[in-house]
Amino acid sequence: MSTPDNATPTEPETLATTPAGSGWGRRVATIYLTLVGLSLVLTFVEVARGERGLGAVAVTVLTAPWSGLLANLAQAIGPSLSVGAMRALGVALTVGAALLNARVFYGIVARMQRDAQGAVNSRPSR
Repeated sequence: MSTPDNATPTEPETLATTPAGSGWGRRVATIYLTLVGLSLVLTFVEVARGERGLGAVAVTVLTAPWSGLLANLAQAIGPSLSVGAMRALGVALTVGAALLNARVFYGIVARMQRDAQGAVNSRPSR
């Protein structure tokens, strides 16, 4: 059976886009970025006090898997930079990794929301 020439083809389920402005996705991304921000503040406080503690570990875990890759990049660039420039580079790379992760989380959760709403809308009524 053929479709009319003027019919709009529907996208396969795997290629469907995530809804723009997904409420669930935005919430998850905001919570994630807040946790990373608090961990960065904790790290700054620890560095200012001359202590080593949980802040750097939390940031590293929250920005995984990019933190491992970016640490190698920073070490390769590091010998030519001052300590202050190296710290600034580390913060910039951490923020970049956190933004990338937030976008990934947003996409995953937005798709979950779309799928959940589709499942609710496709239930047969009794």
